[in-house]
Amino acid sequence: MFGDHFYHATMRKSVAVFGTLFNNIQVVRKKADGSTINQIRVPLAYGPKEKYLARLDSATGFDAQMGIKLPRMAFEITSLSLDPAQRLVKKAAVSETNTSDVNKKKLIKHYTTYDIGMSLYILAKNQDDGLQIMEQILPYFQPEYTVTIKPIDGWTTLKQDVPIVLTGASISDEYEGDFTSRRVLTYQLDFTMKM
Repeated sequence: MFGDHFYHATMRKSVAVFGTLFNNIQVVRKKADGSTINQIRVPLAYGPKEKYLARLDSATGFDAQMGIKLPRMAFEITSLSLDPAQRLVKKAAVSETNTSDVNKKKLIKHYTTYDIGMSLYILAKNQDDGLQIMEQILPYFQPEYTVTIKPIDGWTTLKQDVPIVLTGASISDEYEGDFTSRRVLTYQLDFTMKM
């Protein structure tokens, strides 16, 4: 009914671009005199926070070989919706001259705009680590940060500015049980990518 198969992997690229924004965050731990104890790069992976919390729960027993290391970050797609505010003209087409044959054109007849909801989770054992990570992220989103991407491989001139809007932030302290139980502070940052 709709025609020929096509797949430009734009949502996959969106996820990769989003993750790339946060893949070089570091935490520095210091002594009381201000000298540095250590500096670590915070690991980042795609997946829901529940996956990491479940792994923490299963790896904290006395027979566990190694617990999951905190702090760490995870992100995931949480929603996908049509964006009526950015809606484009229905017959708007994008074209580019073919590099191998100037008499031919590459053509996209229809495209539309979507909002991709993304959540970034920061898991930390102590408040200072979590706040360091938050301070390295929040100043860039006032409330949005725009990145330029090439949405379609093989097109040289087509570039797209994608605003990433910070829509909310929350903190939860998941500390239960006695003093030997684990403590995880979870910071959740919610974003909307306007693709």
